[in-house]
Amino acid sequence: MNAIQVQRVMGCSAEDLIRWLPNALGELLQSTSVVIDNKTHYEVSSARLVIAAHTKPSQQIALLKIPVLEVNFSFAMSAFNAEQVAQVIAKFDLYTRRGGG
Repeated sequence: MNAIQVQRVMGCSAEDLIRWLPNALGELLQSTSVVIDNKTHYEVSSARLVIAAHTKPSQQIALLKIPVLEVNFSFAMSAFNAEQVAQVIAKFDLYTRRGGG
């Protein structure tokens, strides 16, 4: 499958990512397959977007442990052009960005 690949390393758990996906992807989630740590969470035949994620060792800062998830996005070139991919990733990044205060 020809695909446009995008990768993110995120400070979140698999559960966080699954919880965020409906709002981060919107209607695109209906045509997205998601596999995290070899466990299928969403499966769609002829998916336009495939998300494959793997848990990495947590990072620790003083007493704070931050979970790390490597997330790979594969956008079907038959369904997306570079501009559309950039729009989807921008929305995803905006929704999943977390700040402290």
